[in-house]
Amino acid sequence: MTIKNFLKPKNFNIKAKSLSFESVQYMTDLDKKKIYINFVKFLNNHFKRTLFKKNLYEHFHCHCGFIAHYNIHGFYGEYFETAANFHFNVNDYKNPMHECGGNLNSRSSLSHGEQFYAIYEEINSTRNGLGDFFDTLCGNGNYGAYGDYADLDNAIKDAFSEYMEIWREEIKKAVKAHDKFLKDEDIKKLKEEKQVAQEKAKQLLEEANKIEQKMLNTKAKQEEKDKAKTIPTNVQPSLFDFMAA
Repeated sequence: MTIKNFLKPKNFNIKAKSLSFESVQYMTDLDKKKIYINFVKFLNNHFKRTLFKKNLYEHFHCHCGFIAHYNIHGFYGEYFETAANFHFNVNDYKNPMHECGGNLNSRSSLSHGEQFYAIYEEINSTRNGLGDFFDTLCGNGNYGAYGDYADLDNAIKDAFSEYMEIWREEIKKAVKAHDKFLKDEDIKKLKEEKQVAQEKAKQLLEEANKIEQKMLNTKAKQEEKDKAKTIPTNVQPSLFDFMAA
């Protein structure tokens, strides 16, 4: 059992903050707020496909430096395959939600905890998928016309930072649970060894009792033989008795 197996898959609970956004030429403050709220929901549910709304897709590829990847399905398949496979297994979907990205939405032999951790692992250690999405989003310098969306992008980055912080706390909990499991396993192993030793001691005691009983039986038989050889006191011994002795 690894630490990954002690992670408990669950939705997070990041609260969308009450922020003020600036209306710009191609986006109102209300539109920005909707995108921000949708992104927080998207994070809390670990990039679930049904929560990848069109306004998120349009903002990412129009204002954050991403390419379009043909359409919203292609974009999702490019960056969120790991998350999609996690949801497919954990929620026990019978059919893929969409067909793109090759093995997207495929069954996995990994445990739910291992698949859950794969989301965090990919964000932190790869330049593919979620890692590429995270780096591109957080590395967005709001250059050129993108500066009109700096307030929205900063809010999104802050939400992503909170998401990663919650992940670190969940991993700490998993480490503690793993350590406790190992201690419990050690105690269990010692108890099992004690039980085996007690069983062996019981068997040895039974064997010792059997040997002791044999010794007592042998001694009793010998005493019977010795007794049979004893000359009765009421009979006068003869010369032949003394010779036999």
